[in-house]
Amino acid sequence: MPPAGPLQPVVADGFVRNAGGTILGADNKAAIAAMLEAVRRIVVERRPHAGIELLFTLQEEVSLGGARELDLDSVVATVGFVYDQTGPIGEIILGAPHQGAVDLTFHGRAAHAGIAPEEGRSAIAAAARTIAALRLGRLDDETTASVGLIAGGTARNVVPERCSVSVDVRSHDAAKLAALVQEVMDAAAFAANAAGCTLDAHVQETAPGYRFAPDIPAIRLAQSALTRAGYEPRLALTGGGADANAFNQRARQCVNLSNGMADIHSPGEHIAVADLEGMIEVTLALVDVAREGG
Repeated sequence: MPPAGPLQPVVADGFVRNAGGTILGADNKAAIAAMLEAVRRIVVERRPHAGIELLFTLQEEVSLGGARELDLDSVVATVGFVYDQTGPIGEIILGAPHQGAVDLTFHGRAAHAGIAPEEGRSAIAAAARTIAALRLGRLDDETTASVGLIAGGTARNVVPERCSVSVDVRSHDAAKLAALVQEVMDAAAFAANAAGCTLDAHVQETAPGYRFAPDIPAIRLAQSALTRAGYEPRLALTGGGADANAFNQRARQCVNLSNGMADIHSPGEHIAVADLEGMIEVTLALVDVAREGG
């Protein structure tokens, strides 16, 4: 089911879900709700702080567009936090992978599939041969690859003259990612040639990777705040991307924290009410620990 459709959030048995049958959007409305409520309390209760800036960006899911284009000259903070990691509260992300997209378009020759199939050159056959040759899934403990989209053909009885394939590639090791991209390109070129097709290929970096040392101030601040809010801090790596990737590339230290959302990008997406309330407390603790000097 596509991640679009009616949004009918309901609370049942302590969890927020979407009764509309599609994604809930807790990724990442949950973070927005926690941050806004925490700041509301700070203002209403006149709680002391050392300065707070909230950034709400667009197009995080499509190549971090908002975070990449944001005018950081207007931002005072040099350290920030995003809540964009699925899983129980307490996880602190030390690193995220370099991510890329390889978009392949195979061009063949159309022909009637029943009358003159030998005159055709199947772009779908070239795409299928490419996909069959690729290493997909978790390739090692820091590298993944996935074919996420495929589209082609015009009718069942026509040899397809065009087919496109979109490949997602990720690795915490930049050299491994470059080698994987080349592997995809080589497989596509071989398949296109074998099927008598031509190939257009486009490679794009979708998110820059990063890796923190576990003892930097931003990590220590997160650990202190989580402990104060009643959670056990856990250091981890992620296979996903977030606005943190773009901000870290632009020399603004940004740490990603888990916020309790689960089954994201699926109709089963949900989050516990207790975790929404917990992230409010984590936000308040971050503000307090920062004011106290970390």
